[in-house]
Amino acid sequence: MKGLFLVEPNKEYQESFREYVLVYRDINDKDYYKIYEKSLENFEEYINDLYNYSLGINLPEGMVKTSTFWMIDNDVVIGVVRVRHQEMELYGHIGYDISPYYRNKSYGTQILRLALQKAKEIGIKEPIITCEVNNIASKKL
Repeated sequence: MKGLFLVEPNKEYQESFREYVLVYRDINDKDYYKIYEKSLENFEEYINDLYNYSLGINLPEGMVKTSTFWMIDNDVVIGVVRVRHQEMELYGHIGYDISPYYRNKSYGTQILRLALQKAKEIGIKEPIITCEVNNIASKKL
């Protein structure tokens, strides 16, 4: 776990990200699968959308400028983190998910640590982080 890092979504990790998305489909997690489904249909367009969102371009209604990063461990996408450039009520500045295959292995702690660094680089002085009431692992973080 020493070599963990965040990258902006890119073609180099396309196959790994595809596998990441398919895990959500396989476990029937419709919420996360829906977030990432477009990447299976048109990866380039999906990546372009994320890039534009980081610049505040063509944001979907209700969304704020958001930078997305993939957490990589041994060339595998382990998690995804979204750093919102301004707080969103109920969602805060940071949202993340860890692949179900890698949960309960301290990756949540690591992705949050790395996301806080990115938030600082973006200029967020006091990031707000929220989680679902019933998400015990995230509450512990």
